[in-house]
Amino acid sequence: MVRVVGDESVEPFDDFVEAVLNLMRAIRRTGGAAHTTKGDGISVPQLVVLGAIDSAGERGVTAVADRAGLAQPTVTRALAALERRGMVFRTPHARDGRSTSLALTATGQAVLQDKRQDMTGRFAEIWDGLEDDQREHAVLLVRRLSKVVGELT
Repeated sequence: MVRVVGDESVEPFDDFVEAVLNLMRAIRRTGGAAHTTKGDGISVPQLVVLGAIDSAGERGVTAVADRAGLAQPTVTRALAALERRGMVFRTPHARDGRSTSLALTATGQAVLQDKRQDMTGRFAEIWDGLEDDQREHAVLLVRRLSKVVGELT
């Protein structure tokens, strides 16, 4: 697709559209249950759920789903898998016997810490590869693209 401005065609627009579509494809690929982080059998949604349990698990599944930005059925599936692997445990909620609180086991805590360190290292490599004048633009662009992808999906 070529965008015409006045009498000129703007080729970079084609590149932009292709880049956004590639970003959306990459997001879809990494969000699937079949995709694992670093080949260790932890899916990206499971990793997101581990992080959400770490910060909101005592408030239950709904709070974890909200914190993770995932649908409750996705969180429920991830929780079942994480429980089977000994990374998460449930206990009756202290004030509401109808609901449960969630917590990470020592194994879950270790996996989460390892993954956070790995991701921070990867982000640092990307950041270090940018020139000083590119960094501010990169932050603004990534924020804007996140919003655009959210609107398109």
